[in-house]
Amino acid sequence: MKPESGKSLSIWADTFTPPQFPSLEYNIETDVCIIGAGITGISAGYFLAKEGKKVVIIDDGSVGDGETGRTTAHISSVIDDRYYEMERLHGEDATRLAAESQIEAINTIENNIIKENISCDFSRINGYLFFEPDDSSDLIEYDAAIRAGLEVEICKSPLKELKYYRCLKFPNQAQFHVLKYISALASVIIKSEGRIFTFTAAAKISDNSPVKVETQSGHIILAKDIIVATNSPISNNVLIHTKQAAYRTYVIGLKVQKNSVKEALYWDNKDPYHYVRVYSKKNYDILIIGGEDHKTGQEDNPEEKYMNLEDWTRGNFKCLGEVIYKWSGQVMESLDGLSFIGKDPEYSDHVYFATGDSGMGMTHGTFAGLILRDLIMQRENPWAELYNPNRVTLKAAPEFIKEGVNFISQYIDLLTPGDIKI
Repeated sequence: MKPESGKSLSIWADTFTPPQFPSLEYNIETDVCIIGAGITGISAGYFLAKEGKKVVIIDDGSVGDGETGRTTAHISSVIDDRYYEMERLHGEDATRLAAESQIEAINTIENNIIKENISCDFSRINGYLFFEPDDSSDLIEYDAAIRAGLEVEICKSPLKELKYYRCLKFPNQAQFHVLKYISALASVIIKSEGRIFTFTAAAKISDNSPVKVETQSGHIILAKDIIVATNSPISNNVLIHTKQAAYRTYVIGLKVQKNSVKEALYWDNKDPYHYVRVYSKKNYDILIIGGEDHKTGQEDNPEEKYMNLEDWTRGNFKCLGEVIYKWSGQVMESLDGLSFIGKDPEYSDHVYFATGDSGMGMTHGTFAGLILRDLIMQRENPWAELYNPNRVTLKAAPEFIKEGVNFISQYIDLLTPGDIKI
């Protein structure tokens, strides 16, 4: 069904219906309970099920209908905060590890698709990062990306409309239909004797042995380990919330003629920046444009944001048709550009979380699943320390202080009665 113009329905939700699962209506025991059925929770569940773990996944909605279903599904190793900024904050060695985790996430997604024979419109494509003509930071980013181990080229713009822009080309990026992908992984989890319960909201975590999740309907899940894979961690640990900020991002989709825009991932370096890709339908393509990010709760005029996106798009691309998709999502931006993945500092040894994907949820959700699998299986992981939630990044201290001042207004809902608590 085609959405009405302006209806907040993502192209993924409009073109695919994930499998339906029941709500939890009884008490249950398992090895691992995962809260959240987006790409992080489903990926972690898939990897753990492959290890022979009994997995139960719960979500307060259906599979992928949270932030995962509101992405633009770029699968990229190009860090939004730029590699030269990662070097400044973390040093060359850590930046190289970050790049390695991004590349491994793309390869893992592709390998999962091949292994499980998943039809999800996956393709390897180039990514192009544009810099305005007077912005010389392209050379700084090029050098940093090379040091991080990425494949990158200085090139001319592939888009004639942006021919005067400076450009970096990143080969071997990717794109897919995210709901088709995670739905297929969910099916593998079920075949591996895992269980998924939707419209089942967690109300309380008790840090005992075994750990316990109580649902809002009063049912109990006993588990050896718990993973909280929600966009913002349902934790009363104040410190983790001051290390990141929630941002609202906006997306539109316009009809374009088949093959009129070359399939690739496109990003610019403006503030606010834009990100672009193409989704192919039978008789036409959809040009998907995102951007106009702002801190959640501090601006409230979405129609203006959609209009700004449309104006920018029509000013840079030709032969565009009508806008047929509009939607928005929320991303968690960490203050030092890296996700928080590992043991929840609020609890002891058996409660884990992943948050702070900084707008790169497809790769971050995937390598989060790999890290959490290894932590639970008590194996070494090369990126676990890099993404440790307890890390302190001294060079991000000014941002940390600023977010601390802003914390109460930004996260007041997280501190009200009824949230998850011990």
